[in-house]
Amino acid sequence: MLAYNSDTLDNLEIKEEAEIALRKDCIDVTTYKAIEAAHRVNFYTPNPIIKIGLFILTVVIVCFSLGLLALMLADTLHSEKGFAGLCIFAGLACYVALELFIREKKLFRAGVDDALLWGTVLLWISSLVLYDNIDHVTMTHWCLVTFVVTLLATLRFADMVMAGTAFLAFLGLIFSLLIELGPVAKTILPFMVMVLSVAIYFIVRRWMSQRAFRHYDHCLTVVSVLALLTLYLVGNYFVVREISNEMFDLQLKDGESIPGAFFFWIYTVVIPLVYLYLGIRKKDAILLRTGMILLAAIVFTIRYYHSVMPLETAMVTGGLVLTFGAWALIRYLQVPRQGFTYVETDEPSLADKLKLESLIIAQTYVPGAPAPAQNMDFGGGTGGGGGASGDY
Repeated sequence: MLAYNSDTLDNLEIKEEAEIALRKDCIDVTTYKAIEAAHRVNFYTPNPIIKIGLFILTVVIVCFSLGLLALMLADTLHSEKGFAGLCIFAGLACYVALELFIREKKLFRAGVDDALLWGTVLLWISSLVLYDNIDHVTMTHWCLVTFVVTLLATLRFADMVMAGTAFLAFLGLIFSLLIELGPVAKTILPFMVMVLSVAIYFIVRRWMSQRAFRHYDHCLTVVSVLALLTLYLVGNYFVVREISNEMFDLQLKDGESIPGAFFFWIYTVVIPLVYLYLGIRKKDAILLRTGMILLAAIVFTIRYYHSVMPLETAMVTGGLVLTFGAWALIRYLQVPRQGFTYVETDEPSLADKLKLESLIIAQTYVPGAPAPAQNMDFGGGTGGGGGASGDY
């Protein structure tokens, strides 16, 4: 299903681990060169600056090509459905070009393939609006088409942006379907999204440990982070209150609380702390970092409804507390404690990860093999002095 060669992706992962091991002095340069020679990677992946430049250039080319086609076919495109057909054709052209570039030029996260992929998805989704007037396109239609297109793009190209978009589109689809079922569905909506987020998180974490999904590791990481964020946001007091006011016509006035406010206030404060606790206990960086980010959401929510002190004073005080806390934590973790440390570790476990490479090296690399002789005989020349002679 993947557009990229699976063996080459495996070689790329091995090469990246070997680079880390080389930086950590787990292996020497000779061993690294042997690993690199035994695991060839023929992908073209430029540095970030060139990648950004190629991305922008590809976007410009696609936009100019689409504009040129629109001008050439202006007499025949008399309706929005005609422009929708043009978008479908342009998206198909981008997709064909993407497949050809990956197969023939071996592009991998090179900027060109990213731009063509995103262009394909955007053109196909945009055609929905043009084909059926935007006034008739419901949120359910939007989410369904976006989910299907981005899910297929994720399975084919293992793109993190597509994976995250597919997850959000799926939740949006569930949300739009539930709000059409009546008042009872609207009441249980936050709890349904909570259940879905928890279920998706545990499913994704299980997939991340399976070899069959190894090439989707980054995509699954993005989905797991988004699942943790949505699990918190659908129970955050601010989000629930404001969405209830705007979408469900709850018509709350300033100072009035939503039904079940006590539960949502507890949820707002407790969930980030639970993330931090589980992250520390399980040595899970995703839970730990997500919990740290959501601490700011606790402060914002409380500060929005309960003004304890002036904003400037609160910001200065919060900055001082965070600075002191970071300094104290750095000092505390200078010595590794409970599996955490501030100092960059040597990762001795990498030696175990490279056992497979060591076996391959033992079979493919011959120690002490003589270097190929270099021919240094450049011949003679008769030119001298100021070069007056014509022979060299």
